[in-house]
Amino acid sequence: MIFERLFRGGERELVESLRNHVALSREAVGYSLRMLLEPLKLTQAELFEYRAKTVDLEKRGDRIYDRMISSVLKGAFPLPLIADLGTLLDDFDDILDLIYFLNMELVRGIGAGLASNEVVLEIYAISRRMLERTFEALTLLDGVLSHILRDVSRAAEESSKIDFLEDLVDEMKNEAIERVYAESSKLSILGFTHLLEVIRTVDTVLDKIQDVSQGLIRIFSAVLS
Repeated sequence: MIFERLFRGGERELVESLRNHVALSREAVGYSLRMLLEPLKLTQAELFEYRAKTVDLEKRGDRIYDRMISSVLKGAFPLPLIADLGTLLDDFDDILDLIYFLNMELVRGIGAGLASNEVVLEIYAISRRMLERTFEALTLLDGVLSHILRDVSRAAEESSKIDFLEDLVDEMKNEAIERVYAESSKLSILGFTHLLEVIRTVDTVLDKIQDVSQGLIRIFSAVLS
């Protein structure tokens, strides 16, 4: 069948590597959620621990990414798919890189005492709700990957749920940004900038998750048609 002719056995390793990469992203989001839950109770030692663990996750993700890119470039996949696969892998790597950036920003902001401001705490609460939806989206993305080789239609159903979450988070993002501007007089320049970075980064993470889920459906639907 077309699927077997095109992929020649490399697809299972690729999907498994992508699932491993998603698992790293989920773990990294877990640290974000912990920091946003009760930031005033976090010690410097805990912040340093979250930073170190995030750095380790990002490095592990880079190693997985490098192996996948090497596999694609060495001809494990058919030439017509290489460009699309390269873009897909870049987007997967971007997800973890963005979460890395988010965690570093939270470590710096909380470490600088920004969470003592009531507006910051309010926006952190909204950002945490956004991240909870993001964690759900990563779980759904893992579902897309688990079904993509056997049942593209089932994978597409999981992908459509990610689209719904992206819409929800987009609404939360707008609410949070409006609150930041409305309460800007109560924020320092550092606090204002920090909050916008957090909000926009979380939103971009979910945008990327949506992009990769749609990319997976598009590539595998074309292959199986």
